[in-house]
Amino acid sequence: MSAPTFAKVENGIVTQVNVVTWEFLTANPDRYGDSSLWIECFQDGSGRGYCGVGWSYDAVNDVFVAPPVEEDATE
Repeated sequence: MSAPTFAKVENGIVTQVNVVTWEFLTANPDRYGDSSLWIECFQDGSGRGYCGVGWSYDAVNDVFVAPPVEEDATE
């Protein structure tokens, strides 16, 4: 079983990812801010999947979306 992981989503973009329980996150607003900005993600890829900083969150489909891969300018 993986540890609970939450992503902070601001304006549709993931700005932080933390391994923390929901109870601890909501009990510490000075540390985590507005709990409504945090969305659970899953390290095993289940549910809405996993994400990283810079990913976007599609609220309509309830999934995280990786940023497009940039081609190497030297090629």
